[in-house]
Amino acid sequence: MKSAKGTFKNLYALRFEPGEDVMLGLQKFCEDHGIGHGVILSAIGSLQGCSFFDPEELPGKPGLYGYGDPIELPCPIELISMGGIICTEQDGKISLHVHAAFADESGAAFGGHFKEGNRVLTTVEMVIGELDHINMSTRHITGVFHQRYTKIKNKNVRQEDNHTTNTTYNTIYQ
Repeated sequence: MKSAKGTFKNLYALRFEPGEDVMLGLQKFCEDHGIGHGVILSAIGSLQGCSFFDPEELPGKPGLYGYGDPIELPCPIELISMGGIICTEQDGKISLHVHAAFADESGAAFGGHFKEGNRVLTTVEMVIGELDHINMSTRHITGVFHQRYTKIKNKNVRQEDNHTTNTTYNTIYQ
């Protein structure tokens, strides 16, 4: 394991209104406030329904796993937990990698990779932390999912590429 040490620069509490798309709203908030590196510390609330991905076997993909068709739950859903990272890509675009857990009206639990199109039923309340001294990027290289965490020393970011191509999901710490 490798790691990078940093601090929280700012904390933000967000409340999404009925009908808002959670991912698009979070993306816009981060862009509007210049939050390029951060974490979703907590989120709870309710959704009009939800759509998410879970890994599945995909022959022909590196590591043989990836995300196929989304799982759709078209009924009111309780958002019971959410976590994720806010990254800035090499092209300067902010990207989100978010996972969440849900419960339906019977209490059955579901979870996976959260995607756009999930709209608020009554409210979603979220706390995000903006990071300082850690630069994160999520990128795709030759079909391999990479996450890069870089410790920033004296505001100079060392950018080196490490590649591991024998698995679909790699996390790279520098």
